[in-house]
Amino acid sequence: MMAASMVVADDEFIPPEPEPGFYEALQKCGQKIGLECGESVVKAVLKDQDISKKCCVQLVHKMGRSCHEDLLWYLISQPKIGANATHVFIKRPQVYNSCVSKVGLEI
Repeated sequence: MMAASMVVADDEFIPPEPEPGFYEALQKCGQKIGLECGESVVKAVLKDQDISKKCCVQLVHKMGRSCHEDLLWYLISQPKIGANATHVFIKRPQVYNSCVSKVGLEI
């Protein structure tokens, strides 16, 4: 699953779906943004790294806020990342809104 591969290693636990079709939806979200930009978004959220305008365009125009939030919900469900849930909740809107500013759209 592409969305999961952006976040976890192959040998890590993937929890049960919170609702039917959730992982399929995540897969589609991941395909919209691509692996390179998906990893960039994850690093922006988890490690406070900058995100390129190119990846911001992918995030805002291709992926959208809903997919961004769903993938981050998945992120915090992972045991290694769950401890950083507060950080993810704080960074989630900051990263998205920063991208919106970079691509020149109103929030």
